[in-house]
Amino acid sequence: MKNEKNLLNSFICFLLLSQITLAQEVIKGTNKLIYLNEYHLGKVKELIAKNDAFFTEAYGELIVEATKELDIVPNPVTNKTTIPPSGDVHDYMSIAVYRWPNPDTEDGMPWIVKDGQINPMVRTDDLDWTRLGKMFGSLNKLSMAYYFSEDIKYANKAKSIINTGFINENTKVNPNINFGQGIPGEFLGRRAGMIEWKNISTVVTTIQILDAKNIFNDDEMKVLNTWFYNYYQWAKTNKFGLENDNGLQNHSTCYDFQMVGIARYLGLNDEAKSRLEAAKMKRTDTQIGPDGAQPRELGRTRSVHYSSMNLKVMTSLAEMGVPLGVDLWSYISPDGKSIKNAFEFLRPYAQGDEKWPYKQIGGQKKQ
Repeated sequence: MKNEKNLLNSFICFLLLSQITLAQEVIKGTNKLIYLNEYHLGKVKELIAKNDAFFTEAYGELIVEATKELDIVPNPVTNKTTIPPSGDVHDYMSIAVYRWPNPDTEDGMPWIVKDGQINPMVRTDDLDWTRLGKMFGSLNKLSMAYYFSEDIKYANKAKSIINTGFINENTKVNPNINFGQGIPGEFLGRRAGMIEWKNISTVVTTIQILDAKNIFNDDEMKVLNTWFYNYYQWAKTNKFGLENDNGLQNHSTCYDFQMVGIARYLGLNDEAKSRLEAAKMKRTDTQIGPDGAQPRELGRTRSVHYSSMNLKVMTSLAEMGVPLGVDLWSYISPDGKSIKNAFEFLRPYAQGDEKWPYKQIGGQKKQ
């Protein structure tokens, strides 16, 4: 299908970009951002200044979207109408996205699985899933608009969102995901809730970009650093974190993505390096077949989404390993499993040489 081909093709482009990235990082060694490549961002900024048609058009679209964010009032977790089991409205709360009330019982229990079909209840303002995604999206637009334009209004707006979500005692979220992806009548929370925080990377990037220009004062940075330390410790020791650490599919890759980045943010480089080294066997060896297929992702009803998303995160981890001297990109298991092979597996489908033979329900957005 067209959506599948477009998505897969975007990952071939991502592959080529990653190859360049890895080579340049070894040479340059100047990247200060954890989750983004500062060398590439700088090159894009130069092309915008030179009125390059492609990047100037994209930059214009970014500014339009970021400007819309200036009038949007931050929507913290304390605004939800459902109180978490803890009784603390500061705790993040969501329900399992693919679980639905049972149509055959009066009380809807037990909830049933409809893999790949999002329950509209998840998206209401009663819970936090939608507001979390909007916060991450807003910070991404505003931080990039500030980086490229250097217009302080975008930085100030991004700061106000971070202040609301992570600094202000009256509105900030607690540093845990104890009640993420719960299932009514069954689980208050599950390990799956952690994947909803994968894009906390945008918060880290925004803080790094703003802090480089002294947008935050010392007291604010102290509060932010404490929040991230507490979240990291929770994720490292809580049962949901441990289950993700020992898991076998995309949830575990996304767990590493968070943990490596936050460890680096906190200056815990040895812990980040150790986790990346472990990813060779814990992620590449267990998630990718010798032929490059990702069996656990291909078995889902949204196989394109999960195969491509998981591979993108694996590649991001490989890039994050470069400044720490860990080469995930070139790693090949004794039986031939590698990130490169996973890209080659997708290549013929992206190029249209073969038809995608696995299940993919619904529409598909590019990752």
